[in-house]
Amino acid sequence: MTLEGTIQNGALVPDDGAGLPDGARVRYELLADDEDDFGPPSDTETREEFLASLRESVADARAGTGGGVEARAFLKQLAIKHGLPLLPGE
Repeated sequence: MTLEGTIQNGALVPDDGAGLPDGARVRYELLADDEDDFGPPSDTETREEFLASLRESVADARAGTGGGVEARAFLKQLAIKHGLPLLPGE
């Protein structure tokens, strides 16, 4: 059985209102939107390919060629995007 729902107050609430018995074991996955994909590597990507990608990212960051953003600037962008309070003076 597959259900979809939304997290409300820390609990998964099924869209169709279907109830599950207390103690039922479930497996769920976060459905990534178009902007934020924080899921695991693709099923078609091998462990070696994944590690190679991470190594390349680290090398780019160390060389300053990865197109990265300074952490404080990133956090400011994230706060603005999600309507969070900024640090004093920002």
